[in-house]
Amino acid sequence: MNYPVKINGFEGQTIEVQSPGFFSGYKLVVNGQPAPKGPKRDQMLLRRNDGVELLVTWKPQALGFDLPQLVVDGNAISLVEPLRWYEWVWSGLPILLVLAGGALGAFIGFIAFSVNTKIFRTSFTLFVKYLTTAGVFLLAVAVYYLIVLLIFG
Repeated sequence: MNYPVKINGFEGQTIEVQSPGFFSGYKLVVNGQPAPKGPKRDQMLLRRNDGVELLVTWKPQALGFDLPQLVVDGNAISLVEPLRWYEWVWSGLPILLVLAGGALGAFIGFIAFSVNTKIFRTSFTLFVKYLTTAGVFLLAVAVYYLIVLLIFG
């Protein structure tokens, strides 16, 4: 999923944040190309229309579980509205698998939690979001029990 970013001084340029992949983090893309790396780790450089380069970094949100803010020249830009507390709780229900299955339950629960938070970021209706995330929870429980049956018979 791509999140468009509007920054003053960059009119006419397409700036987007790409969601992380399985083994990669968020990426800042400018006009279809990854943003140039900055002088330090986790820093990027953006060139405004007038030629001035600005330093850009990420500011984690919700202990790193939510879409980070983009900090451009010291100003934080929110890319999306933060999830509400009850959306976090509902998304986190699969983590309760840790009570039934220890490390395996926690692993499956965290994957389902990650999927659920992404579902709440979609443009689905509220009813469809809750119905889909409930389905993800039930699927996580089914996968857990299927793996347990395959391992322990």
